[in-house]
Amino acid sequence: MPTSNDMQKVLDIQDKNLIFKDDCVTYGVLKGRKVKYIDCTLSYTPAECEKCHAPNNDYSIYKNGTQ
Repeated sequence: MPTSNDMQKVLDIQDKNLIFKDDCVTYGVLKGRKVKYIDCTLSYTPAECEKCHAPNNDYSIYKNGTQ
């Protein structure tokens, strides 16, 4: 599997705070279709939600989601 830097180049991801492991791609089924899941880690704890600006009190904002 590709390294973190290669995965960012392939997916054209500009955010340097996302870290991909070498085994970040897994396969599964979603709504009856075959899919690939790409797992990564955000390298910081967000202070608030970027969309609704809700504050991150007691780790209420998780570092995952969809785009």
